[in-house]
Amino acid sequence: MASRRICVVISARASYSRVRSLLSAIQRCEGLELRVVIMASALLERFGAVTGVMAEDGIPIDARLSTALEGHDPATMATSTGLAIIKLVSVFETLGPDLVVTVADRYETLATATAAAYLNLPLAHLLGGELTGSVDEKVRHAVTKLANLHFVASESAATRVLAMGERPETVFVTGCPSIDLAAEVAESQRTPDGIGEGDCTIDLTERPVVVLQHPVTTEYGQAGAQMRETLGAVQDTGLPAVVL
Repeated sequence: MASRRICVVISARASYSRVRSLLSAIQRCEGLELRVVIMASALLERFGAVTGVMAEDGIPIDARLSTALEGHDPATMATSTGLAIIKLVSVFETLGPDLVVTVADRYETLATATAAAYLNLPLAHLLGGELTGSVDEKVRHAVTKLANLHFVASESAATRVLAMGERPETVFVTGCPSIDLAAEVAESQRTPDGIGEGDCTIDLTERPVVVLQHPVTTEYGQAGAQMRETLGAVQDTGLPAVVL
């Protein structure tokens, strides 16, 4: 029986953390062949290029696509989406995957889903059904309608995917694969009172506040001021904080 080729498209460092455990599982699975496409900010050093990390993890890269245009404004996002579709079509035709895997809600995710759908390639979407607001949520839901298989993080996400008309037998509640990586790191770097190494150790006995802020796509140009406002508020509390 011929092996099935699974092509995973990674467009950002964060996307790699979400699929790292999946990539390793595909490598270990008899009857599956892993194909990896790296594109957009995942290739750029200023955004934390992930290629070096992947090499250390033993994950081969089959194609590298330069699709991120300079400017990083709404217009370049739209243009980069079109450029990504053009390049992905050629790569998919060359690699001949039996299944394409895409993640979450980035514009490259929409490009991947569009290219795969028009080439009649089965598409698996990770982390559909989430509510994030702005254009990101629109992209996520659009990819849901382009996808054939849905691997969601929660029961509520599954309910939303089903409400969009997807068949129950195509929806699987698997949790977020990022948790696999978080658990691995926590286990390897945990001490009785904290987590980390050297100067980066976080003292868990102080019960720090964890701060995570995501820029809003529709509020382009305001992210810097918004982040400064948040950091000032956190500092004013006087509480120990870990900012991501």
